[in-house]
Amino acid sequence: MPASPADSQASEGYERRSRVKLKYAEFVKAKDLSWLGSWCLFHGAEQYLKREGLARLRSAVGGATEADKETQGEVSWEVLAGGDVKARDLLNRCQTGPLFGGQRILVVQEAERIDAGEQQALAKAVGTLSPEVAVVLVTSGDGARGRGPSARGRQVHAALRRAIEEQGIVVEFQALKVEEATKWAIARARELGKKLEPAAARKLVQQRVGTGLGAIESELAKLALFVGDLKIIASSHVEEVSPRLVEEDVFRLVDAVGRRSAGRAVEILRALLEERREDPGRILGRLAHQMRLLWQTKLLLERGWRPGREVDEETEALLPREERKNALAQFRRLSWLAPRTVGLAKTYSWERLRRAMAALSACDMAMKGIGGKVGEDAVALELLVVQLCADLEMPLWEGEYAARAGAGDGA
Repeated sequence: MPASPADSQASEGYERRSRVKLKYAEFVKAKDLSWLGSWCLFHGAEQYLKREGLARLRSAVGGATEADKETQGEVSWEVLAGGDVKARDLLNRCQTGPLFGGQRILVVQEAERIDAGEQQALAKAVGTLSPEVAVVLVTSGDGARGRGPSARGRQVHAALRRAIEEQGIVVEFQALKVEEATKWAIARARELGKKLEPAAARKLVQQRVGTGLGAIESELAKLALFVGDLKIIASSHVEEVSPRLVEEDVFRLVDAVGRRSAGRAVEILRALLEERREDPGRILGRLAHQMRLLWQTKLLLERGWRPGREVDEETEALLPREERKNALAQFRRLSWLAPRTVGLAKTYSWERLRRAMAALSACDMAMKGIGGKVGEDAVALELLVVQLCADLEMPLWEGEYAARAGAGDGA
């Protein structure tokens, strides 16, 4: 697998010490993992790298020679689910070594799901275990940083985190930037025996799958099969094989709405429904999501934020905690989204955004048969798009358009 682009900056090894914080690139470059402490925390947004990190760790501790095994014993490797972990049970497991001696490694996936009280109890045990025992806590998201809404709900308890920072090892698996992910894609394609053209790599990362390495690898495998004996993967191949990100199509729809171009907006909507066969309810949800991002972006701009800048904690606290609903987290995931959302947010007044959110809510109720009545969900969406473009205050579900749309359902 291609290494992280920052690998060239990593040193070759580390002495064991009381407080160790490493980036993934440093972790994979370390030749000797004997410095691994009793407790280790894997956190960060890039799940693919976490899996590689665990594989690296298992290979390092499990790759002993037969002579080493005779003198040091076997290595016991056990994986637990965070939601099922109890402090007493985990610590009891730590007291039970392999049958023939050696090191015992306990990996806890989704460690942030361990009950808060149980995490408090574990924090007190950090540093008290035998050197032959290692506990590796792996979070499912941005997991270890206490600052920022995208981290909340995906992190281990503060007391446990501090204890590991002070007496164990913390390894960060950051999401790659667009430039890094693009280089990684080119390197990975080379390992598959293909040359991925730079323009094709940029299209793949920026317009198709994003910066997630797992998604990039999966798409490259499809592209390699598609081109067959050809050595080069070009932009035209990416265009033909890899579907656009749904987020990009929805943004194009919202952009057309923002410019009050009803014809273009309806054209994009129909392509989503008929060509991509997207579910109407899912499109509505994505439209609402994009409008919420516009709302957050307008708020951020008014508080002095600009793309590439950090925000103060007070402003950050105003944004949703869930990463998928948080504008800043989404901007980190999709680099093209930030500047385009900023430009669009400037065209919306707060009143127009309020009416748009009211219209989305009314459409949702109409599609569920709660308020108003339409014959088909696709019709409801088209009425919504027209309403958003015209910026009408009164929901169309209460007017003659709804009556006409509902006439086909036997009402």
